[in-house]
Amino acid sequence: MDADKSAVLQAGLARIRERFISSLDDRIEEFCALSERLEDPATEESACLEIRAQAHKLHGICGSVGQPRMGALAAQLEQHIDTVIAGPRPLNTDFVDELLNALLDEMEQSVDAS
Repeated sequence: MDADKSAVLQAGLARIRERFISSLDDRIEEFCALSERLEDPATEESACLEIRAQAHKLHGICGSVGQPRMGALAAQLEQHIDTVIAGPRPLNTDFVDELLNALLDEMEQSVDAS
């Protein structure tokens, strides 16, 4: 009986991982659009806040779907944005852009690997 429960659990987790991987294309598109907004001083702060919110969500699920590196990058991005937003104006978003690109690379590699 325990083997049956374990098999059902593993099948459910596999479906969750598949849905997560399927969602990455949309997440990549959204992050790319936000990245473009970082280049405009008029929209960079709101872009940072939205990137932070999306990175927070991504970080939250990555551990559950077997994506620890992606989760760590999302957490690092989220934490760095907190520092940038609390800092002086004008914002320096250069490292935000670098971290975002690293996260996007990791996301694309996960999509390609599936």
